[in-house]
Amino acid sequence: MMFSIPTAFVAFATFVQVVQAGGNSCAASNAKATKSIRFRIAYAPSSMDSSSVSSWADGGGPRTTIAQNGADLSNPFAGREYAGGGRWDILGTTAYGSGYPYGATDVKTIKGRPFPHAMWPISWGPGYLGGEEYWGDDIDLLRPGGAVGTINILTKDTSKWPNVGSDEVYTMIGDKESLTFMISDLVRVCHAAPATPRKFDPTTAGTNSTQPRPENVVQYYRSSSFALAYPKYNNTFALPSSNLTTNHGSVPLPGSIINSPFLRCVNDTIRASLPLMDALSKPKKKLSAGAIAGIVIGSVAGAILLLICCSCDGEIRGQQPSNPTGNPSESQQVAKDYMANADTLKGDQAKPTEDDTALNNKESGPKDKENVVYV
Repeated sequence: MMFSIPTAFVAFATFVQVVQAGGNSCAASNAKATKSIRFRIAYAPSSMDSSSVSSWADGGGPRTTIAQNGADLSNPFAGREYAGGGRWDILGTTAYGSGYPYGATDVKTIKGRPFPHAMWPISWGPGYLGGEEYWGDDIDLLRPGGAVGTINILTKDTSKWPNVGSDEVYTMIGDKESLTFMISDLVRVCHAAPATPRKFDPTTAGTNSTQPRPENVVQYYRSSSFALAYPKYNNTFALPSSNLTTNHGSVPLPGSIINSPFLRCVNDTIRASLPLMDALSKPKKKLSAGAIAGIVIGSVAGAILLLICCSCDGEIRGQQPSNPTGNPSESQQVAKDYMANADTLKGDQAKPTEDDTALNNKESGPKDKENVVYV
């Protein structure tokens, strides 16, 4: 799988400058930071076909299948369906494996499932609800959007959020590109503090670990490929790996955050702008062999008919009246006599008689001295 991230790289570079700026200049710089992001993912590198993933995108469109022939056999998920998921079904629950618009036929595992939103689900490591097939450094190199990481979300803007406590700190978990955009958008929309991504390693044990755990997740998004966690939330339902991928029996959120305006802003912003794959165009229907044969035969028949019509028209225009005897026909003789009589009449009118000349001279009288004749 191949993908390019020129826009995301610029976004991340801008974001780093924002963090380094500090003070009041941080807010001003962040206001000009990237407000949208687009990167591309390629499930079929051999054909160079790729699809764009965009923030604020609606998603949707037709489903398609990852190629499973030729050079694309190297894709570990060849043959699976992907795409079709939209912004309207981006929300899951507190349970891993929730939020699948289709393909969740086995509620005990996410192994073998399709990718409705084109992105792979995050993995909590080997042995947890089938997520091991998405686990490891090698697979992360192929992951759409880059390796999985985490970013902490908190706010220091007490004028905007006067009731937010210092311990209200959330953690986003997801691919690098999505994290990079979302922290930038949350800084702009929810006045969150700037932060940079960190490595995600859920296998780190111990109470001193800062890594989020499955029982800390308060919301999954985009077919469990993105998550929001709160370290003080302990959803005991998520502890045993044998639990079903539903939210039945999940522990309610802590009272300190259940009505938090800051949490509501964070959740609504992720829901509205988390990058989704743009809708794929519907494949064009190919003509059947019979339809192609019909077009060819019709075209040939039309060309032949056109040639026949042109040939007949030329013969009609080139024909002359035939007279095999050589003698003039009756109509030709009448026309000849008429023309002869017309010439005779014209000749008679053109030659005046002597009486006509004398009469014309008498009536006209002298008009000019030079024309007077004295007798």
